[in-house]
Amino acid sequence: MTKETLIKREIAKLNKILADIPDDKKELVEGLVQNAAFMAVTLKELQGEIDKHGAVMTVTGGNGYEMTKDNPAQKAYTTMVSRYSAVIGQLDSFLPSSKAREVAKAGDLLRAFIASGKPE
Repeated sequence: MTKETLIKREIAKLNKILADIPDDKKELVEGLVQNAAFMAVTLKELQGEIDKHGAVMTVTGGNGYEMTKDNPAQKAYTTMVSRYSAVIGQLDSFLPSSKAREVAKAGDLLRAFIASGKPE
């Protein structure tokens, strides 16, 4: 599966989770969703690289001596995971509070009851 396809799937997943965001805020979060999706897919790639080669690598220098150094994927992963967490936190802040979601759900059930004359 291509990275682009994985990113599109992640965007769809995030949009489903964020469906309760008020309409007037959805345009604001669009870029954050795209960035979060890209980072989620890239983090999985970096995890695979780290799993395959380890967090620390042994390399041979120009003088023929072996030395260990941090896997560049580990550094990229560490940086990106903290930024991903920040973006997810920003996205979460746009969601109505859990109490507001409960009230909205109760209101939906009440409207459905009134409209149909019986609960769903």
